Formats: sequence, C-alpha cells, structure tokens
Amino acid sequence: MTAHFRRCSGDQDLVKFTLFFIHNRLEFNRRFTLIDSIYHVLENIQDSQIILVVDPQDNVIGWGHYQYMTKEHQPDPQGEVVFIFSANIKQEFRSSRLFLQGFRYMVEQIQAENSQVKQVRFFAQSENTYLNRLYAKFASIVGEREGDHGHEHIYATDFAHLRDYLAMKKSPRAGGL
Repeated sequence: MTAHFRRCSGDQDLVKFTLFFIHNRLEFNRRFTLIDSIYHVLENIQDSQIILVVDPQDNVIGWGHYQYMTKEHQPDPQGEVVFIFSANIKQEFRSSRLFLQGFRYMVEQIQAENSQVKQVRFFAQSENTYLNRLYAKFASIVGEREGDHGHEHIYATDFAHLRDYLAMKKSPRAGGL
C-alpha cells in the first residue's frame, strides 16, 4: 500500500485529523475514552504541528503530532525541544518501512521549520514492550512519570543523532529495524 505524508493545513485537514484520531483512539491508547481523545486534541492542537498520512485516495490512515517547546516544557514555536505527542498508523497499514518513511518525513519537516531544535522527547507506556524495544534503538529513557493512563517512560534523543540514525537506515547497506 502506497502512503503519502503531508502537513495538516486548514480547517478541513484539522477535521480529518480529529475524526481519525477519535475513531482510532484505542490504537493510540487502549484506555482513551471519547472524552479523553477530544480533550487531548483540544488541549494540544493549537500549538502543534500535524502530519497526515494518507492513502492514494487521500483518506487519512495515520498521523504524526508534535510541538516545539522550551526546556521548561512551555510551548514555543522556536523552542529547542520538539515533543512528539503521538504518531499512529492504522493497524492494516503498519510496517517498518512506513514507520521509517514517516519518521524521516517528520524529522525533515522539523528541520525545515525550526533550526533551533536540539532535542526530541516523547513518552511511551512502560507496559508496551514493542514500543520500548523500538524506541531504545534511537533514544534513551531519561525519566518516568505517572501519565493519565498509566506508567510511562520519558524518552529523549539529540535531534542531530536522530537525523543521522534515520539517514543511516536509509542506506542499502544498513540493516532494517
């Protein structure tokens, strides 16, 4: 299945993202209620950047959602930290190849939008063995917290390191994930 990545722009795209997020909230977090997902979108969308993952017919099959922040975790369009709130692809479209393509696209977008970024941060539920094993390949756990829906690891990586790691994975000589 061919997928394309594009920046979410305009009200129509925001509606597509919101509806897709609500309909697929359990893929993002098994404990997310309808109210949780609406609150999550309303709380974060204003200061965030969203990447839509679409099929050839322009149907949304996934998203990436991130925000620039200061070191003190305050929203700032020129912040040194980019926090990835969420990224998800519908189950039937998931693959290592699409994950890498999407992550590369996001990193390229971040690099083009904000030259001040030095660090990437994100959370992962500690009980999600698959994600923790995957994220440990390019980031380190720098803390833990009790999130709204369970215990979470806080991951961080240097932006330049992540960019180089993803470029290395592009190389035909480099092994896959």
